[in-house]
Amino acid sequence: MQDEYRSLDGSTVAFDLDDVVQVAKGYSQLKKGWHSFIVYDVPTRAFIELRSSPPDYKGNSADEVEEVTEQYVCATLLIEPSRLSALRASPRKWQLVNRRV
Repeated sequence: MQDEYRSLDGSTVAFDLDDVVQVAKGYSQLKKGWHSFIVYDVPTRAFIELRSSPPDYKGNSADEVEEVTEQYVCATLLIEPSRLSALRASPRKWQLVNRRV
């Protein structure tokens, strides 16, 4: 399944959701109150935040997809840099981190 994200340099990058590793779910620090779902795109080695706004009175929410830095992932979701290095070395062994509990 194809999607696009805004890269760190502002360009639009296509990626395949079937190629990503689910890293963590939590709350975005870029958009307060929004849910965050961080994935790692194996082919491009990019961390991507898929975020959703809280639903409005009709149940609709906005979505955004943007590349984030490793530092952002560590600070926002409290994941040690060494764990992200392990993710890069062996992405398929990663276990999803849930910070929404």
